[in-house]
Amino acid sequence: MAERELIEYIRKLAAVDKPPWATVGIGDDAAALEVPGGGQLVVTTDMVIEGVHFQSGTAARLVGRKAVARALSDIAAMAARPLCTLAAVNFGACRDETTWQELSRALCETAREFSAPLIGGDVASGAGPMSVTVTALGIPGTHGIITRAGAQPGDAICVTGQLGGSIRGRHLEFRPRIEEALALAERFGVHALIDISDGLSTDALHVAEASAVGMVLRASEIPISLDAVDLAKETGRPPIWHALNDGEDYELLFCLSEAQAQEVVRTGLKGTVVSIVGDVTSERESYLLASDGRREPLAAEGWEHLT
Repeated sequence: MAERELIEYIRKLAAVDKPPWATVGIGDDAAALEVPGGGQLVVTTDMVIEGVHFQSGTAARLVGRKAVARALSDIAAMAARPLCTLAAVNFGACRDETTWQELSRALCETAREFSAPLIGGDVASGAGPMSVTVTALGIPGTHGIITRAGAQPGDAICVTGQLGGSIRGRHLEFRPRIEEALALAERFGVHALIDISDGLSTDALHVAEASAVGMVLRASEIPISLDAVDLAKETGRPPIWHALNDGEDYELLFCLSEAQAQEVVRTGLKGTVVSIVGDVTSERESYLLASDGRREPLAAEGWEHLT
């Protein structure tokens, strides 16, 4: 069973109990709740695990930062503004008090940096690897929440930044695109939004599935990071493969009209470069248009937990 299949299984189980005030439930980057008295609350939970999201020996400062930033990237993916965070830390077999303190300090400082103060949580220890789970809460602006389910045929597909090779260090010290997402929602008519955590190929297909559309990505337009180019020399894979599939870029993928996409590219987002990488189609199949003109089925070759 693949990760997406398990999520769909859980979604169907939980749908029976979904309360009317849960306006967005399982299946997007975060849930959205109607708050009694008016307004909405965006809620997400994310986890980092030693040996999966960071290696043993990684500085506790970087582990704490990544844990908070991952959760806040999901808040950004809903075009919401962070409100606060909670953290549950399993120190595993670690008995080093300096590590405990450094990790705790990183959680607090990173949360503070992004105006999402740490307000609670839990700590535990035991045998096995360390893990950190962060719950983040946010509130949408006047633009409202943007989900991954609104892409329309004829839309342009855009991404921020450069993709691939994040394992070279960017996966530990990235900055969640909170301000960029808010600016995008406030200035442009964005139809669908997601953060690129599993890889461009996989996350584009998440949007396609949720929106009941197809996607055509143009390989020649995908912004490839220098890290991906360097990594390709070690792996033997082409740089475009890494840009499509490495994951943990934590950039934004969004869909909007071609005219508005051109405007975003021209102006950028809070100093961040934006690229148009493809188009949304009415077909239910998605493709990669290779640099030599070949049209290949777009495969979800990004990160998969349950393989």
